[in-house]
Amino acid sequence: MKINPHVEVAIQEYINRYMMVNETCSIKELIRNYHTNIPTTEAELRNAISNALRTGNLKIIEKKTSLDESSICLIKPFSINNSNENISIVISRPRLKELSLGGIENRNKQIDSIDCFREIITSANKILRICSPFIQRNVINDDTFPDLKQLIIDAFERNVEIRLLSRELFQNRGDEVRWIIDISKNLEKNEKLRIVDYHISSEQGGIFSSTHAKLLIADYDLAYIGSAELRRNSLVANFEVGCMLRGANVVGICEVFDSMFSRGRVWK
Repeated sequence: MKINPHVEVAIQEYINRYMMVNETCSIKELIRNYHTNIPTTEAELRNAISNALRTGNLKIIEKKTSLDESSICLIKPFSINNSNENISIVISRPRLKELSLGGIENRNKQIDSIDCFREIITSANKILRICSPFIQRNVINDDTFPDLKQLIIDAFERNVEIRLLSRELFQNRGDEVRWIIDISKNLEKNEKLRIVDYHISSEQGGIFSSTHAKLLIADYDLAYIGSAELRRNSLVANFEVGCMLRGANVVGICEVFDSMFSRGRVWK
């Protein structure tokens, strides 16, 4: 049985703690006393214990007819790597349908889209790049992401340059970004906000090429890539999935963003 790696690490952390206190116990006791905030099945527990016996982390010191009654001890504590991974999965769950994905999110150390966006915005010190085909004012509604407005204010006050890449601003959708323009004006930070429209219509009136990517990038260090964007539907109504990246790949994402940003029409 293949165990979810995040779950196995949680079990290993539990075994380290429990066996350091108890020194010896039966397998049944180890299973019965398991407690963590990560939902885990008994099958996963048993599989992780079997793996620990196989790798020599645990050892049977008194074998009984029933394996569950056998006594075990910790020979070699698990080496747990708590360093941040370079990729985290980001989820928007449809809150309006009262769906709960909390168990799955916790098992996999997944991040809510709003928490991800909040971390990226607060991490930006020089440039905050936003690619959002729709960036509607309803994103700062009380039931959506109300602190986003203050996060944007704080970014401007840190002298962060905000680059926003959107679409169809010249086709009667310019009012959608008015709220963020008003913030920059009220703070006298007009020069710190740049907005570009990348949207090309065909001769027949359809769409020839347009912005569809959803990106949020703090400097060259932290980035979101996924399906969620800065509007209410993306954060409370829709099922959206993306990832948050750290490391060298973020530089490449910035290059892609900047290239497309330079190809659009300046809105502000």
